[in-house]
Amino acid sequence: MKSDISIKLSKLKEITTYHYKVILYLDGVGEATQTQMSKEFETTKQRVNKVCKELASMDIIQVKRTEGRNVFWTLNPKPEFQIIGQLKLEDI
Repeated sequence: MKSDISIKLSKLKEITTYHYKVILYLDGVGEATQTQMSKEFETTKQRVNKVCKELASMDIIQVKRTEGRNVFWTLNPKPEFQIIGQLKLEDI
């Protein structure tokens, strides 16, 4: 992960421990399903699903591919850090 992206991530107040776990895990393995992550973190698939949806809405992770019902997530190489409810400068 690039250092400027890490600095921006560290300043986001909306990110919790599980958000960081998903980000670091995807940075290490490249891509993973929610089932793989829930087994690795020893938590429920529902929690990982919620975290992945939140990170996807922030444009930090994205869907790489789907195989049947399995959705493979990966880090967005160029995140824009759009937080839910955040205004862009063009909107003002």
